[in-house]
Amino acid sequence: MQTLLKEAIAHRAVNHPYLKALVNGSFENMDAVIKDFANQYGFYSDWFPRYLTCVISKLENPEFRNHLLENLSEESGHLHEEEMGAIRDLGIKDEWVQGIPHPLLFKRFQKAMGVTSNNEPEIQVEIWRESFLSLIQSGSAINAVGAIGLGTESIVKFIYKDLIQAIEKHTDLTLEDYVFFPLHTEVDDEHGLILLNIAEQMASESIEAESELRKGMLKALNLRAAFWDDMYERAKIIDKQSALLNS
Repeated sequence: MQTLLKEAIAHRAVNHPYLKALVNGSFENMDAVIKDFANQYGFYSDWFPRYLTCVISKLENPEFRNHLLENLSEESGHLHEEEMGAIRDLGIKDEWVQGIPHPLLFKRFQKAMGVTSNNEPEIQVEIWRESFLSLIQSGSAINAVGAIGLGTESIVKFIYKDLIQAIEKHTDLTLEDYVFFPLHTEVDDEHGLILLNIAEQMASESIEAESELRKGMLKALNLRAAFWDDMYERAKIIDKQSALLNS
C-alpha cells in the first residue's frame, strides 16, 4: 500500500504545472483564472456524493460499507466532535461547516469568487465526471476502491494545499469563503487512511486483486491529470484574452 501511495503522490495529477502556475501566480489575470477553476471544478465536486454512493453499493463487507457511509454522512455536513477539534485548530469555526453539505461549501467559494449559478460545464469537466462515475460503476469493487481511495481521497490533501496557497496569495477571500479546501485537507486525510485500510484488506486476497486496485487508482489519476491539462490551456487562453482587452 505504501508503494502504491507513493506512486499516487508522485503522479502528474498531483504535481501538475497548472497547479504550480496557480501557486506561483504565473498568469497576469489570476482572478479570472481562479474564477474559471472555481466554476469548472464545482461541476465535478457536486457529483462526489454520487461517486461515494456507487462505491458503497459495490462493497459486500458490512464493516467496509459502514466506514464509507460515515464518509458520506460527513459529506452531508455531519462532522464528529473529534474531527471538529482538529478542524478548530485550523482556525475554522463550527458554524462555518457543521451541518452544511460540502457541495454548498464549494458554492460558497464560488459565490465569493463571483461565479454565477447559471454557468454551464465545459466538455472536459463533463468527460471527467462522467468517466470517473463510469469507472466506478463498471469496474470491480476493488477497482472502485482504488479509484476513490488511492486515486482520490489519499491525494486530495496535496492538491488542495496548492490551491489554498493560490487562493491566499492571489485573492482577498476570507478563510470562511474558501473553507471547503482546508476542511478537506483534514477530513479527506482521515478518509484516505480508512480507504487505504480497506484497500489493503481487499488486495491481500490475491495478486490479481492488487493489480486491479492499482488499475483503478491509475485510471482515476489519469482522468484528473487530463482535466488539469485542459484547465491549464484554458487558463492560458483566458490570460491572453484579458491582456488583449487591457491593451
